[in-house]
Order: sequence, then C-alpha cells, then structure tokens
Amino acid sequence: MTSVSDYRLYPAIQAQPSECAKVLSSAQPFDRAAQTLSEATRVWTVGIGTSFNAANAAAWMLRAAGLEARPLTSFEFAAWPAVSDGDAVLLFAHTGRKTWSGNSLALCIERGIPVVLVTKIETGFDLESFPDHITVLHTTTQDPSSMYTVSHTTAMTAAARIADLVSPGSIGDTSEIPSALASALALEEEIAELAAEWSDGALIALGAGPMLAAAEEAHIKIAEASRRQIRHQEPESFLHGPVIQLLDSNRVTTFAANDGSAERSRAITQLTMDMGCSAAWVAPRSVAAPESARHLVLAELSPELLGIPAVVPGQLLAAHLAANDDVNADDFRTDVPEFLAALSKLSL
Repeated sequence: MTSVSDYRLYPAIQAQPSECAKVLSSAQPFDRAAQTLSEATRVWTVGIGTSFNAANAAAWMLRAAGLEARPLTSFEFAAWPAVSDGDAVLLFAHTGRKTWSGNSLALCIERGIPVVLVTKIETGFDLESFPDHITVLHTTTQDPSSMYTVSHTTAMTAAARIADLVSPGSIGDTSEIPSALASALALEEEIAELAAEWSDGALIALGAGPMLAAAEEAHIKIAEASRRQIRHQEPESFLHGPVIQLLDSNRVTTFAANDGSAERSRAITQLTMDMGCSAAWVAPRSVAAPESARHLVLAELSPELLGIPAVVPGQLLAAHLAANDDVNADDFRTDVPEFLAALSKLSL
C-alpha cells in the first residue's frame, strides 16, 4: 500500500513554512512591486489553475490594502483583453512555460502595461529580454510534483508581502504566515483519519469570499492527486440550485473565516449534515463549527491571510485519499496511456 511519504508532493507540503519564511525575508524588489501596483488605476491579478487561485487570493489582499483589484484567468485575460492604459498586472506563473500565462505577459509587454511577475527560481521565462516595466519576484524552486503545493503558498505569501507594503497592517501580521502553516500541518493525523472515513462518496468543497479560493484549490488538489469526484462552490450559490442533487454519501468540506459569511456558511453546512452528509469545517477556533462536524482548526488570521494556511488541509486530504486508493498523485495521470495520448495533443 502506498504511503503519503512515498509521494514527491509530501516533502514539498512539509517545506511550506520554511519556504514561505524565505519569501518574507528575501531581498527582492517588493518595494518596486508595491509601488507599481499602488500607482495603477486598476490591478488585474492573473493566473491559470492553481496560479489563478493565487490570483484570486491576491485580489482579496490588494482590495483590503485599498487597491482596485480584479482576478482573471490568464486565458480570459489574453483571449478577451480588457487591460488598458493606467492598469497594472500581478501575474502568477510558476514555471514560465504555460501557454496562456506567456500570452498574457506578451500582451502586456506589447501594450506597455506594468507587470509584477511572480514565478519560480530559475523560471522558464527569458528574464534578460524583459523591458523595464516588468518586475520579477521569485518564490521557490520547481515544485517536485504536478500537484503544486509549496509553489502556491509561496506565491500567495509574495502577494501578502506586496499588500502589506501597499498598506501596512491592512491584512494583519504577515510574519505569522509560517507559524500558521506549521499549525495547519499539525492537523495531518486528524486529516488522515478523515481520509479513511471518506473512503467512498463524491466530495464537495465550499468557501465564501476569500475562502472560495481555498475551496477551489481543494477541488484541484483532490481531483488531480486522488482522482476522486469533487466539485467546489460558494455556499450561497450552492444553496440556490445544486443543493437539490445532494446525496447522503457526499463528503463536504467548508472553509470559513471570521467574517460576515461565517454564520451563513455554517447554516448551509448544517443543511448538508441534516441530509446525512459527513462534513469537515476548516476554520479558526473562533469560528464555531456546526454540531457534529469535524473542526480542523486553523490559526487566527485575517480572512485575507487565512487563505494561505487554509489550503494545507486540502493538500493533505488529497495526499491521504490518493495513498489510500494507491493512486499516483504526482504525475498528472500520465501513468494512464489513454489520458497521456489525449493530453499530448494539447499544449498547457
């Protein structure tokens, strides 16, 4: 039977507190990045897949810092250009090799739009060719697994550092990020028990406001690593239609912060439990869980910063579900010849 420690993703998950601490203390042009975004009329936060979840989280941080920030996938940004003079872009692209991230950057270079690019160390981008209006921030080395983990939390940490420079203290104390990640990692034993209990049934991830990005990230991670059926949604939108498909075999994970959405998220989660579903509540202790839900307790952070450690339970759940089902969690299903053949016809 596979153990989670057999996966390449596992040491990457464990490295997140130390790698995010490095980003917080690194001597990089964060001041220039903050100035670039502060001077813009509007900031587009852009990425694809996990990087879009970073972009969505970053938009909440920048809005808390007083900026007009809007998230878009890099596909939307490049295919339907809405960027204009006076705008700036915060672009998340871990490898520097994805098609639509590259197209988004090329569009900005062509139009002279200032860009803050958040990418890995030894990125695939040709940095020497960049014009002066491109500011580059590095996160970590290449994520060792296709289930990106440490690259995601370091990217969000870079965004948090920018937001804090734009408006100091507006999103809370960024120095608490590494310890909050370590606290989330300490939940692994509980999450392993949850994965064993959830040996069957489709999963649903719910999250409102800043927590929607954490729910979407759980969706990506669990789908990719374990190949279990899962979907994500904002709780109120889930209530207005999709809830009628609820089965008592569904497994629900709700991500909640100490904000105006908590009470409604709790009530909707309770509804799923009233229908016979098993539920996990990923939130600080101050945000009480519905009765009988398993409370996976996060550190007490602002809603904007909480999105960083909130992704860790989803990562760990994905890894344990995959190990329990003896699935290759690291290689994007390329161990299945039919999938690999179909995928090879497209460029990511």
